[in-house]
Amino acid sequence: MKPPAPEQMALFAQPEPVRAALAARPLVLHAPPPSRPGPKRIDWFRVITMVLRGGYSIQSAADAIDVARTTLIGWKQGAEPRYSEGERLVLLWCKITEQDRSKLPMVAVGDWWAYHAK
Repeated sequence: MKPPAPEQMALFAQPEPVRAALAARPLVLHAPPPSRPGPKRIDWFRVITMVLRGGYSIQSAADAIDVARTTLIGWKQGAEPRYSEGERLVLLWCKITEQDRSKLPMVAVGDWWAYHAK
């Protein structure tokens, strides 16, 4: 039987040891990426959660800002309210938390993990 051509691998050839190749590379641990700079938006999930923790039920909070209960649930799950409805929710949040609107919880635009990893 003649030996295989140099550009061909033998059918039952032994693979090169992987451990030696891995041992030569240093182990590098990566830190999580810093929070994204740039535009931010209101974190509606946290706003609604804080309103509910302030003593309102879903229905009473929805009644206070004049929207359907299912609409408020949708905002909590990630939908974006219209400006006028969002403004009424912000005013309710300010009343309940006794904080200025500059203290609203914010999240970076497009930062999916920051919003959904709660």
